[in-house]
Amino acid sequence: MIGKVARWESPICPYALGLPDDVTALVVQRVKDVALQTGARVSTNPVCKPNIVIAFTSTPQELLDNIRKDHREWLGYHSSSEELDRLGTVIRPIQAWYSTATMDLQGHREIDGSRTDGKGHGLIISGPCYLLGTTDGARARGNPFAICTKVMPNAIGVTVEGSRLADGLRATFDHVTIIANPLAVGARMATIQDYIAVVALAQINSLDKCQALPSITNLLAGGCTQVSTALTANDLGYLKAVYDANPEGVPGVQKNDIARRMEHGITGQ
Repeated sequence: MIGKVARWESPICPYALGLPDDVTALVVQRVKDVALQTGARVSTNPVCKPNIVIAFTSTPQELLDNIRKDHREWLGYHSSSEELDRLGTVIRPIQAWYSTATMDLQGHREIDGSRTDGKGHGLIISGPCYLLGTTDGARARGNPFAICTKVMPNAIGVTVEGSRLADGLRATFDHVTIIANPLAVGARMATIQDYIAVVALAQINSLDKCQALPSITNLLAGGCTQVSTALTANDLGYLKAVYDANPEGVPGVQKNDIARRMEHGITGQ
């Protein structure tokens, strides 16, 4: 919601299902290994509650329909039925959905949502009537200095920092759902594992476009010349940069920070 690159703040707890246990165990371990390389924390609790669910199925849309029915919040932020329909449609043989949250300076964490369900905390704010856009009796009498009160029933309050470089807000993951149809991918399981590891740790919005550098994320883009069948130095450099960058930086500053760290990490300068 705040336009920043989200990352895991809490320890990850991946869980995979839909294939033999020995195969799903390798998938889970690969996600954990990549997470440790990038700086993300991994839960050491053997009975941790899964926050990364990886499901293998030959009927992905049917599974997603059930998730939409029972766990709609896992599909991620949406503010309209049209957006929910878009999120509820499988368009890739390996696809991820991200439930995100916003954390403020005080450590208060709120799941990103449209709040059209009327369950927001609500805020009562006071200020000059002309700023609040209210038209109560005082303003109607022509008093430009009148103070009005406005009720915002589904709003929440956050503590921020007054800076052009950082505002104190952090975008975090709450839950990641990954559905994969291995038969439709046409790649070795090791390749699928690496692709899943990347999308489990970072929300990448350009998976349908070819990256300029060799990347595992080109796997499903189609027509790419820089396709890799394994995690590349560029992929690892990006993930490390995401987890090293200042998460409280304003969006433009944060993205520049990630790009700089990625470049320096890959070139060694």
